[in-house]
Amino acid sequence: MRKLVVSAFSFSAAVFISRYFLPFDHTWQLICGIIAAVCSLCGFFFGGNIRKRLLISLLSLAAGFTWCWFYTSVFVKPYWNYLDETINVSAVVTGYPVARHTRGYHVDTSIRLEGYPSIGTRFYYYNETKLEPGNIIEASIRLRRSDITDDGEALDILSSRGLLLSASVSGNIEVRGSDSGFRYIPKKTAEKIALVINEIYPEDISPFMQALLLGKRDELYRDTALTASLSASGIIHIVSISGMHISFLMGFLALVIKNRRLFSLYGIPVLLFFMAMTGFTPAVTRAGIMQIFLICAPLFRREGDSITSLSAALLVLLIVNPYSIASPGLHLSFSATLGIIIFTTRINSAMSDSLRSNRLYRKKVPRAVISFITSNIATTTGALVFTIPLTAIHFGYVSLIAPLTNLLTIGVVSIAFPLGLTAAVIGSVSPVLGTAFSFPVIHAVRYIIFIARTFSSIPYSVIYSSNAYIMFWLGYVYILFTALPLLKARLRQYLYPVCISLILLFTLILVSFLFPAAPGSSVTVLDVGQGLSVVILLDEHIVVVDCGSNSTKNAGEITHEFLMNHGCTKIDLLVITHFHSDHINGIGFLLSRINVSALAIPDPEGSFLAEDIIELARRYGTDIIYVTEMHDTLLGDSRVFIYPPLNEGDENERGLSLLTTGDITALITGDMNATTERSLLRHYALPKLDLLVIGHHGSKYSTSGELLEATKPGIAVIPVGRNSFGHPSPDVISRLEGAGTVVYRTDEHGHITFYGG
Repeated sequence: MRKLVVSAFSFSAAVFISRYFLPFDHTWQLICGIIAAVCSLCGFFFGGNIRKRLLISLLSLAAGFTWCWFYTSVFVKPYWNYLDETINVSAVVTGYPVARHTRGYHVDTSIRLEGYPSIGTRFYYYNETKLEPGNIIEASIRLRRSDITDDGEALDILSSRGLLLSASVSGNIEVRGSDSGFRYIPKKTAEKIALVINEIYPEDISPFMQALLLGKRDELYRDTALTASLSASGIIHIVSISGMHISFLMGFLALVIKNRRLFSLYGIPVLLFFMAMTGFTPAVTRAGIMQIFLICAPLFRREGDSITSLSAALLVLLIVNPYSIASPGLHLSFSATLGIIIFTTRINSAMSDSLRSNRLYRKKVPRAVISFITSNIATTTGALVFTIPLTAIHFGYVSLIAPLTNLLTIGVVSIAFPLGLTAAVIGSVSPVLGTAFSFPVIHAVRYIIFIARTFSSIPYSVIYSSNAYIMFWLGYVYILFTALPLLKARLRQYLYPVCISLILLFTLILVSFLFPAAPGSSVTVLDVGQGLSVVILLDEHIVVVDCGSNSTKNAGEITHEFLMNHGCTKIDLLVITHFHSDHINGIGFLLSRINVSALAIPDPEGSFLAEDIIELARRYGTDIIYVTEMHDTLLGDSRVFIYPPLNEGDENERGLSLLTTGDITALITGDMNATTERSLLRHYALPKLDLLVIGHHGSKYSTSGELLEATKPGIAVIPVGRNSFGHPSPDVISRLEGAGTVVYRTDEHGHITFYGG
């Protein structure tokens, strides 16, 4: 079995190198495969186990490189001949349509051009065609690769799930028929269960339950505040179907079916059906394959070897789709399982022995309670050993309270998942009985949400990898706690290192809080892609203007990270210029993670986005200021003026603008156009500006010559990201250069900070 482990890890290493260091569309994979195969001949110069290990590892490495080249050349590359061309195709729908957060829908399909194998493709469209799995459709599409951006940046979200192309639909989608094959039944079943969940669970619980039971997270992610709380508290994995959920499902079945053979007979089909329901994501597929190996081992009179099963599952997954190597979910699922296999038993044994030898515990605490506590701590600790650094790499942060929140919720989740699934199945037959069964699950979920929101609101519950001091501390902790087991330290000997680590962490946080990185006054236009978020530091006072983005970047997380790294744990004033998603879709995240004293907004009438923000602000105790006339606030030695909407018309023209005076004179106009800029000049006397944050991301309809002539800005910052609008306009750049203004762009320069004199 060790041969399989070595082979799987070598094959995986080749696929990993191919994805991250060698483009999949390059012949370098084949060259590396040939080199590895030739190098394997060196194994014949050795004998015994050394020869076997060299041959297995190098030949597996060669197979991995060669398979990556072959997979792309045969299954994917032929379709690249049609990239950026409009073609008519026939496709089979493999999922249900999902509403996008901006507008339109996307749906997963499988397309096939004549003479080529079928390939997974995500369709983006704007009409309301009703589709379901198995529909045979025809459409005129424009194909694009899903594994890279236009700028050549790697993308893993779709390609790791087998959706290797994306397509923009031109015109309507025509439904030509339907394939009623068995393979679409799991997805249809999942959709029916989702409808049952909406029926038997309250409105505030059903999105969480859909994510928990089915991996459908679209509705949950619309509640940005809850998603942010789950993420910050380190329990977001609860709503991402993974090995943990597979273990809960199979554990529940094992309680019902005692006979091993019957368990294998019924358990494997149930497991495969559940995997199909949740979409065969890399994390689920890895866990499912591993479980099948473990279930089948006793039937063939073999002992279940977790490491071998884990390796075999990874090998099968990468053979089916080598692009899945880039899935963050797979990385975290694999590393959590590996940590549990390696460390959990040892930690559990050490803790149990220590506690049972203690007279106090031996006399007053039942053995079952000790076993429950130690097993939960050991499992949580083992799972976090490798996932913490991976979380820092993939997402740029580490939750310091994750060990505690996982301990407080893992037992509840292990009960809520099987009971919730049972309630949904019963509810599909009898909604009344399903509602009755859902009662304990509702309270369990509300407890989990309470834990997430409570602990995520603690200052510095999350640390960001951009903070070098915190990352140094994390590295120190890992080195220390790696060395202790090697030195065969006893459990009590861990006490002093733990205390020293905590003291060092609190010292770093205190220093960061007392001595912020940039004292004094400054205005920072953050790089949030195609959106806007401006942080104004006025000595000890913090003002944030807008927080949103239409790019893949999370504006709320970027803003929160910047504030935390500058020792800011409170926002005095959060200003929303207008209610467009590229200016506000990070507000919910921000409100859930940091204390906001006051929120200034324009008239919210007619905006459903405004209603959500107002409700969220009230929940977190934030004062709301409705700006209908000029609002003047003194913050330290600086004064902040918020100007009310000056024109009727669309949302852009009914927005707020903001001026700071003092150490820095800066103007932020949101998305107002030239007509509204002229109204601003007529109503208010604007001073000469140190800094102008260019309106509407550099649209040609903003930043008029009149505004530049009246304010004569020394520096202009254009908040812009990759877009299809042509922002920033050459006309705007020309007007700024003509006014003698120095121009900076967030898409070229990143975060841009202007410091006061």
